[in-house]
Amino acid sequence: MSVTKARCRNHPSREAAARCVGCQTHFCAECVTPVDRRMLCASCLEKSTSKPEKKPRDWFLLSTATQLMLGLLVSWFTAYMLGRILLQLPDDFHEATVWERVMDR
Repeated sequence: MSVTKARCRNHPSREAAARCVGCQTHFCAECVTPVDRRMLCASCLEKSTSKPEKKPRDWFLLSTATQLMLGLLVSWFTAYMLGRILLQLPDDFHEATVWERVMDR
């Protein structure tokens, strides 16, 4: 069917001015919109400009659990290393005798 004999899908009393490149349906000049040198009807235009739906983040719980475990591991390692350093200090440092010697000078 040629464009001149075709009728608008939304307005049957009007001749079709263009064919939508998305759905290949004939429309009058009021029912199509030029987009990047292509003519699109309202429904195809909406489909092409709508944002894709976000997928649910299934990995979110796994990521959160992993971050929690890494945080606990880093905290434990920090406390362990601090304890090792404190154990390596001489006994007189713990008994505050080092400070007494410094103060006596």
